[in-house]
Amino acid sequence: MAQVLVRNIPDETLNVYRERAKRNGISLEQEIRNLLEKNRPFTKEERMAVTRHLHSKTLKVSPPLTLDEIREGLE
Repeated sequence: MAQVLVRNIPDETLNVYRERAKRNGISLEQEIRNLLEKNRPFTKEERMAVTRHLHSKTLKVSPPLTLDEIREGLE
């Protein structure tokens, strides 16, 4: 596996992750690995799957009401 060295992280930021790791019962290193994995970019296939899913949801949306239908609902 690869390794990364990140310099000049503000103390306040690192302290937030230390506390979060402590609450989760894991090391700071594992907390940061989890964060990186959770926020990794989508692959092309994942982007396509999300797009297809959202597209399928929008096809089920009924067309907007006409002005006459809106007026009828107000009466």
